[in-house]
Amino acid sequence: MRKKILSLLIISTIISLLLSSMTSASSTAGDKVAESAKSYLGTPYVFGGSSPAGFDCSGFILFIYKKFSISLPRTSADQFGSGDKVAKADLKAGDLVFFQNTYKKGISHTGIYIGNNNFISAANGGVQIDSINDPYYWGPKYAGARRVVKEEIVKEAEVVKPLPAGQYYDVPKGFWAFDQISFLGQQGIISGYDISQFKPEQNVSRAEVAKMMSDTFNLTPSTANRFSDVSNNHWAMKYINAVADQGFFVGYGNGTFKPDEPISRGEIATLFTKAFNLTGKESAQQFIDLDENHWAYGDIHTLTASSIAFGYKDSSFQPNREASRSEFAVFLYRAIHTK
Repeated sequence: MRKKILSLLIISTIISLLLSSMTSASSTAGDKVAESAKSYLGTPYVFGGSSPAGFDCSGFILFIYKKFSISLPRTSADQFGSGDKVAKADLKAGDLVFFQNTYKKGISHTGIYIGNNNFISAANGGVQIDSINDPYYWGPKYAGARRVVKEEIVKEAEVVKPLPAGQYYDVPKGFWAFDQISFLGQQGIISGYDISQFKPEQNVSRAEVAKMMSDTFNLTPSTANRFSDVSNNHWAMKYINAVADQGFFVGYGNGTFKPDEPISRGEIATLFTKAFNLTGKESAQQFIDLDENHWAYGDIHTLTASSIAFGYKDSSFQPNREASRSEFAVFLYRAIHTK
């Protein structure tokens, strides 16, 4: 009789352990996502941000789930169509929770459920934890949830270590602009993207140029907004206004700045001539695509006479050609070192 009871106890214990193991395994994936998200508590909010330097709500979601090899759309509205629909009563750690009518109509905010009716997200105050049932704000705006984490255990993708300032995985030592990019990065004038990427061939935007020029001249960021298309939430607003205050940029005739548009080689010539006070220099070089009536004719010749920019082998300057990030880095490096 004792042997039978002992056998039953052993079997019961084994079954209990197996069930406990299964329960643990089924929740491990979501728990890992939640724990990873909580490690970024306090990270500041940056509109358009998707790195530990600063997140917006959907950028935070992309960053966390990418670590677990889960790809999601960029915006909260599009993320709302991912995965499987989950009832509020069935929420598990790692589920996406959505809120509507926050700063605009419709789905406009995403968070990660972490258990006990709480979620973590990048809100205006930075990455923080709130209750999905908060009666004053989040509760009435709750719109639903989606499950994108599979039940099986997921392994966090290998974290790529960030490189020291001025070093980028996509700018090897043999790259034609390596020295210039490296110098500007070390000086804190130029920066890259997530996981130490520089994207050297990508067009440089007017906002990025404003930021680099502001840092080059140590300008005080300005909140006196001068342009109708630069919102107070734009990441470069203070830098754009700072360079405008100095007269480096004047914008366009309709009061716009077009911050996210690329900048042309001709525009850079005019910008540098003003900012670096490049006067009294003329170039003997003639360009087949530049006549005296071109609005940047004088500035382009000043720039080339200062050995900051040069033409192409076919004797063209291509003033309307959009500049890449690496090309601008070289121009800026030369301008800084111009005597």
